[in-house]
Amino acid sequence: MPQFNQTGRPMPHLPTPGRGLIITLCLLQGLLLYFFFSDHIAARFAGFSHNIYGQTMAFTLPVLISLSVVHLNDRRLWASVALLALLLAGMATWVKSNIAETSADSVLVSFNLSLALLVYFVLPWLQVQTFPAANRYRYASLSACYSQNTLSAMLTFLLMLLAVGVMALCAALFRLVGIEYFHELFFETPLFMYLVYGLLLGASIVICRTQPALINTTRHIIRFILKGLLPLVAFVALIFLFALPFTGLSTLSQAWSAASLLTTMALSILLLVNVVRETDSEVKPYPRAIRLLVNAAILLLPLYAILALYATGLRVSQHGWTPERLRAVLLIVITLLASLCYSLSVIDKHPGWLPRITQLNKPLSVLVVILVIAANSPLLDPYRISVNNQIARLDKGKIQAKDVDLKWLRFDTGRRGNDALEALQQHPAFTADPRLLTAVKNMMAQTSRWGSYNDKNAAELAKNYRVEEAKKRIQLAKGATSPDDAWWKNLPQLEEYRNTLRDCLSLQGACIVNTLDLNNDRQKEVFLCNTLDAPSVNCRIYARQAGKWTQAGELYLYEEKDKSALITALRNGEVKPMQRKWSDVQIDGKRRVIHYNHDEE
Repeated sequence: MPQFNQTGRPMPHLPTPGRGLIITLCLLQGLLLYFFFSDHIAARFAGFSHNIYGQTMAFTLPVLISLSVVHLNDRRLWASVALLALLLAGMATWVKSNIAETSADSVLVSFNLSLALLVYFVLPWLQVQTFPAANRYRYASLSACYSQNTLSAMLTFLLMLLAVGVMALCAALFRLVGIEYFHELFFETPLFMYLVYGLLLGASIVICRTQPALINTTRHIIRFILKGLLPLVAFVALIFLFALPFTGLSTLSQAWSAASLLTTMALSILLLVNVVRETDSEVKPYPRAIRLLVNAAILLLPLYAILALYATGLRVSQHGWTPERLRAVLLIVITLLASLCYSLSVIDKHPGWLPRITQLNKPLSVLVVILVIAANSPLLDPYRISVNNQIARLDKGKIQAKDVDLKWLRFDTGRRGNDALEALQQHPAFTADPRLLTAVKNMMAQTSRWGSYNDKNAAELAKNYRVEEAKKRIQLAKGATSPDDAWWKNLPQLEEYRNTLRDCLSLQGACIVNTLDLNNDRQKEVFLCNTLDAPSVNCRIYARQAGKWTQAGELYLYEEKDKSALITALRNGEVKPMQRKWSDVQIDGKRRVIHYNHDEE
């Protein structure tokens, strides 16, 4: 590791074979990521592509090895890598068991973020395996590794930004003269870009591990900047806490992201304190007055974590558990423990500044790793806990059946949510209400959160469409005249996304049709509203153009608090055209549409 610890001794030197291995591994990672994450893989590899085990190993192992390897025959390192690979395989097995076909993305995104966090905190413990036994688990060694890894990530990001900028400039220049080759190569050839990113990652790692003077200079510059920032952040933290008694805690319960803001403030101070404090130095930073200000902020830091826990607890009591809230609680618990440890270090009688930090950070980093693993295993499965909690709230009457978020169960909670959605079809609260039962069945048939259905099912629905059945299922508003037969006959072709047609034919009265003259042409347009969707009422307007029916407009009513009253009004035909009070204008023979800010518009 080309860093220097506080005694000035260099970390293990990276020999030439190790550098070659790093470049090779990073290029291989780019190739594997293309294979496992790209949608351009040939059909014959489709069964093996997007393999969760391959994704996990390709995402983590090349980075772990590239930042840790020194000698190729280091048995201790390779044994540690093998153990990590087994751990990662176990986590991949868990996530594979929790993936449903329609919710893979939501599960995999959080899993990949967990992998990134796991790599960041595990990597230094892997890197020190190549150190001499006397310095292997010293805090100075671990701190130097964390510093190097952070700077490597920053350098990699900077190199990638610069590389993309140069490629964009090159592609744009050649497009000026009609040459599209470079644009297609750089931005429409995924394999090329994956390999470029792999090469840049390998180059940045080699630079960080072979240029100790550059890395140390960069570290000192960043530390100097953050050292000046810490007193300012501490001052803001203190005045917020002093202002809070005058505003009351009720404001926290009303804020949308109170817990995230409070946790961010606490974590910011923890990070800045770690950067400012030298690893082995007993020299106290800042003049006495400023140091007292920083100490006061650290001493009161647990209050931020407690307030964040309180704000999250309010959300849980009001709306139940979700995977995001469970992960937030784990993060806040870590923040609270670290804040308590740092606060105790402030009141320590040791003559140095925050003397216990070096002893506390190691177990705290291990605790982070343990919780990340637990949250991606059956121990703290956020999807199982969240789904069971929401169903329990339904059973206990804390929420009504109409308030159950079916889309969340279908697309955000993996297999657990889909199993629960399947079970709701036999739940008494849903079997007693045909509308809710139909909504559950239709949600199970959806293939995306935006309302798309399986193409085969959609084609079968259009094929089996019967005008007489549609007229029975779709309710005619009171006082309205029925649309002409041409509209009824062409409804499957008019409904491009099929979701409205499916809902209308699933339950009698779920859709309401009216006929209104909406453009003063003395011909009535068709106003069709789908009331089956839980959060909204979706209406579509159809008009005759050149003798054919076409869809002319849409209306989405999301904000209605009393949905039943809205549906009653639609059934009673209480829909009247309202002409715009403000007009558009014509300029140079063309109509220009003005978007007014008035509420009545």
